[in-house]
Amino acid sequence: MRSQLRAAETELDDPPNPGSDHRWLPYAVAGGVYSVLSLIIWWHVGAHPTTSTTCGCGDAALTLWVIEWPAHALAHGQNLFFSSQLFAPHGINMAPNSLALGVIFAPVTWIFGPVASMNVIDLVSSPLSALSMFWFLRRWVPWSPAAFAGGLFFGFSPFVMVSLAFAHPNFGLLALLPPMMACLDDLFVRHLHRPLRVGMVLGLLVVVEFFISVEVLLLMALFLVFTAALVAIGSLLRGFHHVVAQTRDGVVGLCAAGGVAAVLLAYPLWSFFAGPAHLVGRAWPNSPSGTVGNTPSGFVTGNLSPALVGIMRLFGGYQGPPLPLLSYVGLGVVAVIVGGVLIWRHDRRLWLFAILGLVAAVLSLGVGQGPWTPWRLFAHLPVLNNVVPVNLTVITDLCVAVMLGMVIGHVRGAVVPRLGKGRALGAAAATGALALVPVTVALWPNLPITIRPVVVPHWFTSVATHLPPGQVVLPYPAALGGIQSSMAWQAVAGLPFSMVGGGGPGVTVSRAGAEKPGFEILADASLPLSPRPDPTTANLRAVRSAMTGWGVTMVVVPDEPWMPTYNQGRGVPYAVGLFTAALGQVPEHQADAWVWSQVTAAGPSVAISPAAFQACIGAPGGATVTPSPPGMHPAPPAAVAACVLHQA
Repeated sequence: MRSQLRAAETELDDPPNPGSDHRWLPYAVAGGVYSVLSLIIWWHVGAHPTTSTTCGCGDAALTLWVIEWPAHALAHGQNLFFSSQLFAPHGINMAPNSLALGVIFAPVTWIFGPVASMNVIDLVSSPLSALSMFWFLRRWVPWSPAAFAGGLFFGFSPFVMVSLAFAHPNFGLLALLPPMMACLDDLFVRHLHRPLRVGMVLGLLVVVEFFISVEVLLLMALFLVFTAALVAIGSLLRGFHHVVAQTRDGVVGLCAAGGVAAVLLAYPLWSFFAGPAHLVGRAWPNSPSGTVGNTPSGFVTGNLSPALVGIMRLFGGYQGPPLPLLSYVGLGVVAVIVGGVLIWRHDRRLWLFAILGLVAAVLSLGVGQGPWTPWRLFAHLPVLNNVVPVNLTVITDLCVAVMLGMVIGHVRGAVVPRLGKGRALGAAAATGALALVPVTVALWPNLPITIRPVVVPHWFTSVATHLPPGQVVLPYPAALGGIQSSMAWQAVAGLPFSMVGGGGPGVTVSRAGAEKPGFEILADASLPLSPRPDPTTANLRAVRSAMTGWGVTMVVVPDEPWMPTYNQGRGVPYAVGLFTAALGQVPEHQADAWVWSQVTAAGPSVAISPAAFQACIGAPGGATVTPSPPGMHPAPPAAVAACVLHQA
């Protein structure tokens, strides 16, 4: 019986027969099932594929802009790695901003717009990632259902689904990671192909992943070092000659990969670190390094606090039911892989990925306020100090997917000799269900994924598209700290103007320079979480100075009450009153928006007391300085502007 078990498990270690006439059938079936699952998850997109997505706010607005920019740059012959359309007048360095997504889907963007491109990216990310892992696992687990289960977890894990729901496709599209592992497997273990050729393929994969997600590539490189250390230790335990045999092809391949990557990434890396508008210092200097991490309980509970749900809806953009934590894998997965490692402890591959996954999970705890955690060793190192520890979950999930596929394959191989193929199939199916059902239950309230219309104010799709060159627009709410809807407006309109502010690390207040006082006031004026700034003399002076420093030529406040609340800031009357006081001008009403188009010729600011300002924005007609009674409706914007100037 022992020999029969060994024979069955040996079958699992042999690669599929490359000469089979039906060798592509498993991939076609698996890819088809993964695609159908993705269509079900994103079912709501089908009704409005060009106008609705997870949100037109928060990080989704930033992603829409990142998708639109490469299409715009290619169409106009501009530099892909720098844009002057955001963060006027300095611009934005685009080297670290997922350019591959915008370039690959540029034809879709040209024809249907960035919303359609983002929906296509959401639709294909999970199936591609899952199919990629299925292909990798078939190298080690030729029984297709086992490989399918591993691919299913990898492509549809909470980490992937939450990333896509919150418009982070750079963490949702992981299709290149399994081929990278396959190259390393060939270079250091299998030695089936010429190392130079494998290394060149690996180099190309590195280049493409750089343009999808620099952080994921950095995490893969970090764990390549850990993997090499573990493999080297194992080889040394078997004798020094094993080290030489295992590393010869690997060194050749890695040198080839490094050469390809160095040539193709020379300019992008220069642009990243020294090009126009490159970031200096840590990406998020206002947040301590390593503080956004997982918790040990999050891997098996996955529950979000109500407060965190509210913050994520406001800043992240997803408007559906609460999603599980990024780190969630479920108690079932933990039970399956721990039991598998203990039962099939002779399988060194299981131990390798178990150790790597555990190391990634521990490092993903970050640097908290509690006990000492290992990430403190990396939190202050150059480059690594920019890593958000919670994103190390991508490595944990990769290891879990590999182990899940292998354990299910082992279960079948062990049961077949004793009970036959039928019961072996049942045992393997039960193992897969134990692992995957809790994950499905956690995601179930969000299936299909909630989407919302990307509401773009009329002014941005009509007047803005005909503006003369050189216009610098300050929209309200200003994209200066969390409320980023105006980035979606600009992207859908085709980037016809430069804009103040933007999203991502560049919008941190510590990078505001001389405009910092005005930056802070306009950020607070746009984000209704703290007491509103009043038009005092000091505040108005700061706002005017910032406008001058940014080169603002127009201020636009959309007046469309039907817009979602995350598009309205503190309301139109407040915004009209504040900008009228700052510019000393009455705005013009254009295409359902209040517009100050002569900012460079604005008169002196109008300082007004808080009580008078409240009366102007809250009393009917806005003509009295008496504070409005509780429950009084806001004043019409035109009356607000007249009232503010009357106070002068």
